[in-house]
Amino acid sequence: MIKGTKVLILLLLFSRTSGFSQQLSHMVLVPAAGLAATGVINLSQTIGETAVELIGNAGFALTQGFQQPGIKISIDIAPEGNGVDVYPNPAADFINVKLYGDVARKFRIEIINITGMVVNSTTIDFSDKYYYIQQIEVTSLKFGFYFVRVTSDDRTINRIFKIEKM
Repeated sequence: MIKGTKVLILLLLFSRTSGFSQQLSHMVLVPAAGLAATGVINLSQTIGETAVELIGNAGFALTQGFQQPGIKISIDIAPEGNGVDVYPNPAADFINVKLYGDVARKFRIEIINITGMVVNSTTIDFSDKYYYIQQIEVTSLKFGFYFVRVTSDDRTINRIFKIEKM
């Protein structure tokens, strides 16, 4: 009887081991951390986090630890036809002017304030089919509304976008 009781107690102890074992979660307590963001690139780092996996190629190193839920790589495919798009709106630090087309063109990009004064002007010349994103810094502009005028030399593209500078 005593031997059966010992076996039963032993089984009960070992059947509840998951309650006493270490469980991993996606949260990490670290001694130091930082976050930096510029444009479309965001970098967050921690000191003291365990690296679970290290992948390297051509001078680049990616670490996968508890902080990183996954890495997404996407390839932007050029749209068909001719066009222009301006984003983000509202803008804080920069705006992107996306240009795409199937024949050579010369573009003029102007940022115009609410009084009609041109505060920034850029010219871009393409000699063949193109898909290009021009990033324009707007940190020096005052808060308010602006117009972004994009015109091609052959007048195929003539668009005005209203943006808000935050």
